[in-house]
Amino acid sequence: MTKLCLSFVSALAFSFFSSSLAAHSGHNHSADTAQLEVSNAQVREFLPGGKASAAYLTIFNHSGVNATLTKASIDGLARVEIHEHTHVDGMMKMQKVESVVVKAHESVDFQPGGYHLMVFEPQEPLKAGQERKLTLYFSDGNRLFTNIEVVTLESQINKAKSSAQHSHH
Repeated sequence: MTKLCLSFVSALAFSFFSSSLAAHSGHNHSADTAQLEVSNAQVREFLPGGKASAAYLTIFNHSGVNATLTKASIDGLARVEIHEHTHVDGMMKMQKVESVVVKAHESVDFQPGGYHLMVFEPQEPLKAGQERKLTLYFSDGNRLFTNIEVVTLESQINKAKSSAQHSHH
């Protein structure tokens, strides 16, 4: 009886794996999966008494297919949301968005005044100089893991001023 059960389980397992392989054969991952890269990932320290902060980055899509970002998480933060700033009737408005499309062979900047990540509920304080794990989730089921640097508001302002001055040369 034990031998019969083992034979049945073995046959079932072989059948499952061989049908999975057959269904998967001829399927080329590189042809339909976005090849993504992240640069300049920064999350700002929470200001004293602050309930939220922001994170910025650039996502590059080096492939020939669009990629749709649907979610993000950062280690040590309970909640991360994708937001955008828009201008409506002369007023700047911030709103949560469900997804951001990174078109094939293009990039999307998450920066002040545009798309950005809003971060909430730190489980431990963010301290400038730390790096945290950032995970980006895409609609095709892929995930991208990278590090995000914790920075101060002051350092971001100084960096913005510095790059604005250098762009005029």
